Amino acid sequence: MQNLQECQDDGKGYGKMIREIVIPLSVEKKIKKLPHEIRKKLYWCIDMLMKNEKHPSLRNKKIQGTELYWEFSVTMNYRAVYRRESEKGFLVGIGTHEDIFR
Repeated sequence: MQNLQECQDDGKGYGKMIREIVIPLSVEKKIKKLPHEIRKKLYWCIDMLMKNEKHPSLRNKKIQGTELYWEFSVTMNYRAVYRRESEKGFLVGIGTHEDIFR
């Protein structure tokens, strides 16, 4: 399991800011299978999520009908889904929109 952390001030927006993203081993395996450019963009997005979760390129939003699950865009075709618990985010999936929301 991988933890990505960054210190930051609380700001306006979606409640407490995310300070840590946890990537379970099962998701790490999926990430390793992605094309290099997608992996690179994913890690940029995770970093940006911890710095400014309202950054327009993330298109970060709560998944309708859920309380804890959110999604952000990696590219126009790839999305990542995470579970939000206080100041932690747990990456639960990454893939094309069709793969994630089947």
